[in-house]
Amino acid sequence: MRSLVPLVPPLAALAGCGGASAEVEGTAGGINFGSTDYVYWGARYVVISMVEVECTGVDWVERNYDEGVAPTTIDTSVLQFTFSGDELVEGKSSIQQGGQAQATIVNVTGGVFQESNASGGTVTIDSFDEGGLATGSFETVSFEDGTLSGSFTAEWCRNLKP
Repeated sequence: MRSLVPLVPPLAALAGCGGASAEVEGTAGGINFGSTDYVYWGARYVVISMVEVECTGVDWVERNYDEGVAPTTIDTSVLQFTFSGDELVEGKSSIQQGGQAQATIVNVTGGVFQESNASGGTVTIDSFDEGGLATGSFETVSFEDGTLSGSFTAEWCRNLKP
């Protein structure tokens, strides 16, 4: 008797998260953060998503967003780090609008867009490898309604562009 090999890969293989993870402590921007496996980096961005999303689903990420205009029609809840140049910078960077790095919470629910920008804190990139993983942490990232700290291992995503 011949055994049947499944033609559909296991769900874990479809997730596309080859070692990606983040642990985020705190609540800000109306989002209760925590653990996630949906963490991507590319160009100047690190994106930590609290909802399931593939790399192809973060192509809307930009440095700045138009006020009141949702950047995507998909419900999303992300913490986004953006560096001032065209790529990540190893080491510790201060977070501030127009500074070395900025942190933004993007929350889209039912087409309603809410954006929160951090006023302070730091993000540290320990290492990154084009086409591979980026590791780092962030401390005391202050928003109007909360503070976030944590660490991440992000999977490279070609859909994140400068």
